[in-house]
Amino acid sequence: MIEPSPTSVLDEKDPGDEVIARFRYQFCIAAINALRLVSQQDPDTSIICENFEDLIVETSEGKFIAVQVKTKARDLAKIRFTEESVQKSLTRFIKLDKQFPEKFQSFQFVTNHDFWEEKENFGNFPWVLEQFRAAPTVKNLRKTSPKRCVVSDLCDRADAEPDEVISVLCRTEIQARREDIRSIERAVEHSIVECHICSELQHKTVVLLARDIISAAASASTKGNATLASQLYAIGADFDEVFSELSLKDKRITKDDVEALISAHLGTTEQPVQLGQLLTAEDLPKGLPRMFQKMSQGGVQARRIYHTQDLVRGFEKLQVEWTLRYGADKARDMVSDLMARTLTDCIEAQSEVEQAGQKYGPLQFTRLKELLEARYVREKDSLYGCKSDHLLGAAGALTEACKVWWSDEFELLGEGA
Repeated sequence: MIEPSPTSVLDEKDPGDEVIARFRYQFCIAAINALRLVSQQDPDTSIICENFEDLIVETSEGKFIAVQVKTKARDLAKIRFTEESVQKSLTRFIKLDKQFPEKFQSFQFVTNHDFWEEKENFGNFPWVLEQFRAAPTVKNLRKTSPKRCVVSDLCDRADAEPDEVISVLCRTEIQARREDIRSIERAVEHSIVECHICSELQHKTVVLLARDIISAAASASTKGNATLASQLYAIGADFDEVFSELSLKDKRITKDDVEALISAHLGTTEQPVQLGQLLTAEDLPKGLPRMFQKMSQGGVQARRIYHTQDLVRGFEKLQVEWTLRYGADKARDMVSDLMARTLTDCIEAQSEVEQAGQKYGPLQFTRLKELLEARYVREKDSLYGCKSDHLLGAAGALTEACKVWWSDEFELLGEGA
């Protein structure tokens, strides 16, 4: 029996890791917004971290978007408009709008949780905002009217006029991401893949780039004081003004900053190195870890891997529909038939392009897609209504089941002896 010690006993009462995870979630939201600086057709100018708000986006029109990120355990009740955390956020938005009149285009309340929408009343956050947009006034409403009470309470909290409160409510947007705070890094990876300049990156490179962008967001969020700089001590310089300028510079992430981080990874030479040397099991998306490892090790581009993940989910959904329609036995026979046909093409595709020690995954993917599309054209009347994408989803499922490889075989993370 192992003798109890700090290295063998987990302190389940220590909330430190949970607090850090919540901060990291905020950094990841900042990273996702930073990536939009290079992925949008009409990109914003920059993002500013932890300055008045968790995040402020500077638009190309010179306006701003204030963002507050609120995390909540997914097993707790859905967020209501009447919650103190919501009222505090709205109060901050109103005060900020008063401090910088006509500067803010909108205000965003972002959460990993969901909003309560069971009834159309003033606990329903989305519904409340809709009421103010539809009728942005409380004039002629009795003093006990719930809508008027909402405005009155926020007026007291923010020391504001009714019109100022209503204006902010009309510009407030809410986003329920419905995810565990520890899965947010996958969303950052998805945002990277959506950038056209990153579309050919391999999965492990995407993971490493995500780490760098998240780190940049974390750094910008914690740069409360400027480092020593010669500008601070220049003759005739206004110390407070220069100090503030340098601090804000450290808190801002621009399009050039993001492009520099991406460029550093675009120039990375892909070496035939084992995935486990760069990543850990924690870096793998939940649900299809084998498929991600095997396709990534073969050099398949991240966007293709994520697309295959979606197709696997589509194939799984089809299996459920068949079971409900035809019964478990017949559905199982249909799935087995499709899997057998798909496996034949998977083996053929790998056999045609494999080169020992080389990353031939992209070639294998292209060839497999050609074979599956040809099979669909040739056999579509006997594929039970499936499309070629369903067959590619089946290939992903076969990869997860270790029937298909995309490189020389290797030891999968978390499955060693």
